[in-house]
Amino acid sequence: MKMCKSCRKEIDDKATKCPNCQTDQRNWFMKHKIMTGILAVTVFFILVGVAGGSKSSSSSTSSNSTSGNTAAAVGSTSDQPQVKQAKVGDTTTDDDLGFTVQSVSTASTIGNSFTSKTAQGIFYVLTVKIQNNGKDTKTINASDFHVVDSQGRKFDYSTDGQLAMEETNGGTSFFLQQVQPSLSVTGKIVFDVPKDATGLKLLAQGGLFTDGVQIDLGK
Repeated sequence: MKMCKSCRKEIDDKATKCPNCQTDQRNWFMKHKIMTGILAVTVFFILVGVAGGSKSSSSSTSSNSTSGNTAAAVGSTSDQPQVKQAKVGDTTTDDDLGFTVQSVSTASTIGNSFTSKTAQGIFYVLTVKIQNNGKDTKTINASDFHVVDSQGRKFDYSTDGQLAMEETNGGTSFFLQQVQPSLSVTGKIVFDVPKDATGLKLLAQGGLFTDGVQIDLGK
């Protein structure tokens, strides 16, 4: 037996309508079976859509992560241009030119009483031999060379130091200096660098679009 929802009198458990007050005993879902079916189907598709979207998002994230990791791996393992390394006394080539730093000396001043120039830091005087291994004439300028230190600072040649050295000692100036095929020239290049500079390397290039070479000056 159960209680009528309206009159609260006892009625049969299976009764769908109270025999006393005629109140329908069915719940909302049983009263509206068609609406209940439509609602159930709608909820089902919503749940399927949410689950599918979550899976797709997870798959996309995983794919993006995998792609990112793959790209990083490719970037880290791809062949990067390697700049040739050398030391004083070694000959290293870039394009058609061979470079040899034969000696390195330092000075606080360069020149005589008439041409003397004092370094802002300290002068490094490099004796450099350049060999033309190509079939065409090459033109060399001191401005084609640079010195870098362990802090990443980059120094151009010193115009004051270069001029004072050339006026005093003469020799090859490396100003629009031509090097004929299969021949070489040797000259001096002067750099003015801070006294605390360490890890100095000469940067030289055999061509405008080449990787260049680095020569450790041992300083």
